[in-house]
Amino acid sequence: MLTVKQYLIASGLDVDIDRIKLVKHVDHGLRSIRKIIADGDFDLYQAEQSKDKKVFHKCDVIVSFISLENNLAEFIGVYYVKGYRDLNKKDLARMPSYMREPHKDGKIRLFYELEEAEEFRSLRQRLIVQWKSTRGWVQGKDLDLYELLPPIKVIPFPGYQDVVITYDELKQIIGNPRAHKDWKAALEANAGIYRIVDMSSGEIYIGSAYGNEGLWGRWSAYAKNGHGGNKLLKPRDPNDFQWSIVRTVSRSMSERDVIRIEGTEKVKHGSRVHGLNDN
Repeated sequence: MLTVKQYLIASGLDVDIDRIKLVKHVDHGLRSIRKIIADGDFDLYQAEQSKDKKVFHKCDVIVSFISLENNLAEFIGVYYVKGYRDLNKKDLARMPSYMREPHKDGKIRLFYELEEAEEFRSLRQRLIVQWKSTRGWVQGKDLDLYELLPPIKVIPFPGYQDVVITYDELKQIIGNPRAHKDWKAALEANAGIYRIVDMSSGEIYIGSAYGNEGLWGRWSAYAKNGHGGNKLLKPRDPNDFQWSIVRTVSRSMSERDVIRIEGTEKVKHGSRVHGLNDN
């Protein structure tokens, strides 16, 4: 039977098979690995490790999984181990409060420099293994492929004016940029004004995106939690939301000018009076 390491090497991973470790992350109490991933904190979470155990030493690559039922584990990514150093104050400042809490014990921890091999992201939610050891979460031993599901269905980019997507579709697009490279290229290429409709009430939110990553950067924030930090969206169920693009503008346009256009669209849509904009 084909193993995980054999499959990845056959798929283009150029590394000595004996320099690969497999890693399984699990939930602990109220700390959910899937929420950590959804919040965009997984890279920080995984990079911080005990200085005593040095778990990512003596390897060039780690292959990360997250725990499923019945001792199964789902592939999350391939990461090159580029080096390590002591965790510092800047690292701590980037972490959410629940990740900073354990550091009150004063112990020095390691911070591994990990670089994801993005070409393997398409295997997320598809490559499944059965973790043989119920205790060890890091192992050099290889595992058989338990299941390899068909590729995720790609959502075609319809053109700016025809974009109408749900929250699930938004997460699929942002979470699989390699499979949705047309979306990424188009949304990164332009800043713009977008519309979110709460389909349960018909209320509208008008927002703007600017900066180097354009619409892609702003919509990536929504893919993490559904509300993107917007106060009036936070209490609502993002599964009721629908995203569309009102108009695109050049990324070179100043933030002030984009916000001015956003304000005009809020007036047109009445989103301050009867909608979900509070400014």
